[in-house]
Amino acid sequence: MVPDFALRFQAMIRSLREVILPALPNGQMLAIDQANILIGYLRIMALQHDKVFDYLLAELSEYTELVNAMVEDARDGEPKDETDVAARAALAKATHILRMSIPRQSELAGVVTSLKKSADELLCAARQSGTAALAQASANRVMEQAGRQIMRERAWFRESGFELDADKLPSIDEVLYSRREMPASGLE
Repeated sequence: MVPDFALRFQAMIRSLREVILPALPNGQMLAIDQANILIGYLRIMALQHDKVFDYLLAELSEYTELVNAMVEDARDGEPKDETDVAARAALAKATHILRMSIPRQSELAGVVTSLKKSADELLCAARQSGTAALAQASANRVMEQAGRQIMRERAWFRESGFELDADKLPSIDEVLYSRREMPASGLE
C-alpha cells in the first residue's frame, strides 16, 4: 500500500465536514471554528505534502548563494574565525547536495510503479514460459520482497494505534534507512 497522504487528508476533511461538524451543537462556536481551522490546515497539507522536499531544495539553493556571497564579501584570503570556517563547511555540504541529480517525488513514484509492474510481468513470464526452477526462484524472490513491503507498511502505520504489538515492530526510520547501509547490487 502506497502511503498516499493526499487521500488521507481528503478522508479527514470529509470526516470533519460530514460527521464531526454536523454533530457539534450550534452554540459551540469555538469547537466549530477549530474544526474549520483544521479543515483549512488539512487542505493546505493535501496540496503541499509532496512539496516539502522541493521547498527545502529551493531554500538550500538560495541560502547557499547568500552565504557564499557573504563569505566572499568578508574574504581577505584565509578563513578568519570559527564562524567563517563553519560557513565554508556548510557551503561544501550544500554544494555537494546541489550538484546531485535528485528526482521529484512524482518521478520517483513513477519509477517505483514501473519496477513493480516489471516484477509482476517477470514473475508471470517465469511461470508461463520458464523452467520450474526459474518459476520457483522468481516466486521466492517476490515473497521475500513482499515480506519487506509488509514490514515497511506495518512500520509506516505503527503509530496509528491499530497495530496490536506496535512496540515489537521496527520504527519507520529503522525500516527505511537500514537499507541505505547495505551494499549496492552492482547493477547500474
